[in-house]
Amino acid sequence: MSVAKELKDTRIEFKTSKDIKILLQEAAHSLGMDLSSFLISTATQRAKEIVKEDNLLILSRKEWDKFQQTIKTPKKPKEALQKLMNLESFDA
Repeated sequence: MSVAKELKDTRIEFKTSKDIKILLQEAAHSLGMDLSSFLISTATQRAKEIVKEDNLLILSRKEWDKFQQTIKTPKKPKEALQKLMNLESFDA
């Protein structure tokens, strides 16, 4: 079974202290990874967590109850919205 390697066509460079580099190398070695693979894996995992948290909406119980109540009893559309809803479709 062969594993296709992902095309690597972009380079990322950054500077750090010797102590941090040594720490990162030790962590990578502990996982049996080279430094680049460790950094990419770790950064990618954290980036996915951040994006997920950014896209997640969390409501308190009170907010959730208010949201559900609003859905169950929507307000009637005002006259301006009624007129807008009665316009001919732009697709026609």
